Amino acid sequence: MSFPKPVLAGAGWRPLFTPQRTGAYVNDHCVVRAADGTWHVFGITKPTAEIDPQGERWFCHGAGASLSAGSFEERWRVCDFGTRAWAPSLAFDGERWIMLYGPDRLRAAVCDDDRLDHWREAECSLVGAPLESVLRDGMIFRLDDDSWLLYSTGKRGRSSSVSVCISENLRDWRFVRHALVTTPDAPRNPSWAATESPFVFRHGGAYWLSITYTRSFGGPAEYHDTLLFRSENPFDFGTYTGDAREPAARLYAHAREYLHDPDTNRWWITSCGWPGDLFQPVIPGSVAIRELDWE
Repeated sequence: MSFPKPVLAGAGWRPLFTPQRTGAYVNDHCVVRAADGTWHVFGITKPTAEIDPQGERWFCHGAGASLSAGSFEERWRVCDFGTRAWAPSLAFDGERWIMLYGPDRLRAAVCDDDRLDHWREAECSLVGAPLESVLRDGMIFRLDDDSWLLYSTGKRGRSSSVSVCISENLRDWRFVRHALVTTPDAPRNPSWAATESPFVFRHGGAYWLSITYTRSFGGPAEYHDTLLFRSENPFDFGTYTGDAREPAARLYAHAREYLHDPDTNRWWITSCGWPGDLFQPVIPGSVAIRELDWE
């Protein structure tokens, strides 16, 4: 079956947001558009550039009027609540913004202001998930008018997996199933799961699941190995054995977000990562962005 596939396009990567006061880099991040049309990015960071995931305890925040214009301005750090803070994901429930993050357990914060600057901790729950099935890198996807899905990275026995949970209020979540699993003999199966940074979006009448397939220590090529799986069912993207024919597409980016600008009808992709040899965009430590085409 033939269908359009995403390809990196445009003039190449350029910096979208580079923290200066609130952190030394941006890793896993989330980009959202507020009601006034302002774009916001929130991402993992810490004060210094050396790799130390245990020191990542708040998010940096940048904002800008356009994805195609210059770099975003830096705002204040958010969710500085004294615990590890990884992989934020945001959604608007009709009254306020909800942020979910990990990795130690599912955590939530809420924001009532239009600038998305002031966040407070909130209660949330997750039920029915098998041990180690839902660990980190959560991503919220709006399924319909009444429900949201939460995709996250975890394990299923000796295999890596992407789990999917469902909620009607963005606070209380129920495990549904493993949306993607790898086989035990797949090429990468570290103890913390190789199916990192899941991201789901719609295009061409189907659902696309993107993962960064990495062990985090295999060099730049592996660190940026992005696989995309296509499905008619948002709850089931199949099984990955390592066969190169199984992903619907493959890109070179890390912990990426896929963004559609409703004003211009253009698609964009972001990339980020630990500074140093693993990720070198235009400015090290930044969230980088470039256009995405469909061929």
